[in-house]
Amino acid sequence: MNDWVKAVVIFAGYFIVAPLLGRGLSRSRTFERAALCLLVFMPSWAPNMLTLMLDSEEWYRGHTKGFEASLIEMVAVALMVCAAFRRDHQIRWLPPGAWLYLVYCGLSCMSLFPALNTVFALMAAVKFTKVFLLFIAAFLAFRDQEDLRWVLRTLAFALMLQALVALKMRLLDGRWQVHGWFEHQNPMAMWAYFCALPLLSVALAPATSRRDTGILLAGVGAAALLILLTVSRASLAAFTAGGLVVIVLAALRGVTMKLVSILAIVAIAGLAAGMLALNSLRARVQEVSEHDEEQDLRAVLIEQSGAMLRDHPFGVGWNNFGIANSLPQGQYAQIMMDWDESRGFHIYEDNYYANPLTESWYWLVLAETGYFGFAGLVVFLAVTLRWGGRTLIAFWRTPTGYFVAGLLVVLALTYLHGTVERVLTQTKNLSLWLIFLGFLARIELCRRRGADLTEGSS
Repeated sequence: MNDWVKAVVIFAGYFIVAPLLGRGLSRSRTFERAALCLLVFMPSWAPNMLTLMLDSEEWYRGHTKGFEASLIEMVAVALMVCAAFRRDHQIRWLPPGAWLYLVYCGLSCMSLFPALNTVFALMAAVKFTKVFLLFIAAFLAFRDQEDLRWVLRTLAFALMLQALVALKMRLLDGRWQVHGWFEHQNPMAMWAYFCALPLLSVALAPATSRRDTGILLAGVGAAALLILLTVSRASLAAFTAGGLVVIVLAALRGVTMKLVSILAIVAIAGLAAGMLALNSLRARVQEVSEHDEEQDLRAVLIEQSGAMLRDHPFGVGWNNFGIANSLPQGQYAQIMMDWDESRGFHIYEDNYYANPLTESWYWLVLAETGYFGFAGLVVFLAVTLRWGGRTLIAFWRTPTGYFVAGLLVVLALTYLHGTVERVLTQTKNLSLWLIFLGFLARIELCRRRGADLTEGSS
């Protein structure tokens, strides 16, 4: 499909199909909830089902390769149009803290001026600013306890479906590290624990029905299996630590027979899943013990990031790390060439035209968008953690509070995980993060108004 055809399809999707869908959704609260669940479910889809890119540069190893349009964003537009047709005079269109995310994007756009490749920088600016639609749509559509129940069941279903795909890859296709419908196994593992910990937390709530508890725990079990099959060490550690914190938070509210029973089920299921993936875990541990080159490469990439930041306080340009650290334009390729030469390798310049990006999300942001973009990001992240802490205290013993507990743990783990992985650069995980922040912003608004989420109606 050429770019002109893509442009027509994208325009029709955002400005014709999505508004018409929104008008239809406004006729029924059930339709609106179904669209909200679709929004939550879609980040698990294969990338080629979700995105179209204009001016795509497939050779580039940056975090976006073109001007990206997303089917998820079109559903978000539909939900926003649906909210407009509700004719609620008290509606609040922008979530709390929305301006902070836009400030982060604005500060990051300052890197457009020193960018080595302005077009690539514009690609990132469009991607990260446009995905803000998901934040607004989730905030507008998520309004009551029934919405929460629908969302949690959807997450559980998505995890179980992805687990079936992963098992097919392992047992029938014979793959060692499976990636499901994701680009790579690491993003899938991050998505899995991001979905699973809120499910576990709500499953532990006394008010959660037996039926829903079973559904949510099945989703958690599927997530555990997914993470084990990816053999992602960081995600496995995050999932295990996060699960323990969620359980402790539940126990602080009181130890019940339900909590004890679920702990027993989780222990047995964890043992069974561990046995299933034991061979892969052993192979991965042996691989890591035999090769320390991966850690050395991470240090070299961080060294490149630091050099870029020293030379360019405003950044080398959003989405320009792969240009700056690779030949022919990137002077920082020399750092990797020197490292290879120190290990006794012969230097062939053809090997340095597509060097990898730094694994650390924070160093990537610092190198690409400089001190200002990084500061904007850190402030926004801190505010989201503050929302989580305040709403957890406000709704401590309610189902909303249990959901927030899992969400707060996930956010803290994801932000910590960002020190070693580019956790929120891939479109799918970035989308799910902003959807969850839209939910959290709604709960924060409820806290400010002194009321919990309402029970909900059809």
